[in-house]
Amino acid sequence: RSLGMGPQLVRPDLAHMPSFLEALREGYSRDTLRAETPESIAEVAADPAAFIDNLLDPPTSLTLPDGSQGAAVPSTTLWYVDGATFLGALYIRHHLNENLEKVGGHVGYAVRPGARGHGYASAMLAQGLDYIRANLPLQRVLLTVNALNPASIRVIEKNGGQHTASIPHIWRPGETALHYWIAL
Repeated sequence: RSLGMGPQLVRPDLAHMPSFLEALREGYSRDTLRAETPESIAEVAADPAAFIDNLLDPPTSLTLPDGSQGAAVPSTTLWYVDGATFLGALYIRHHLNENLEKVGGHVGYAVRPGARGHGYASAMLAQGLDYIRANLPLQRVLLTVNALNPASIRVIEKNGGQHTASIPHIWRPGETALHYWIAL
């Protein structure tokens, strides 16, 4: 593919599944509010093709952190990869609903534990913002971050994030969600 180009954002692909499964076993989680379990990892491993299809064509409803069902906002998942190695993922919500306006925002990202501390999150977010500029009609995007996550706050600020609000986290009582807007 892109030889010698360094890590790239790509659409999820079966070629990266072995490395993605390694990342899950290493402690990478698809959802910052819910940790993976041996069962959830086994489910992904059992049918990698169905898992990829689900990422490329996401369901229209989802289970919220409190267990209730909600309508899913249209979204795009991109994987940050270096060759066959999965390094992390970036999630783009095409618009916001009431929950995402509080926690979640337009863009979320995560780097696998073994790849943290190399600047990948900042580079991945920068590439993600370019993807949004090229593919979605958004003028600015909201990112929300837990106040207890200084590394992620630095990533957002490095990419032009302006802190606009601090609100009680809707899924984690006692914690604070910081709102950052990035102009595109």
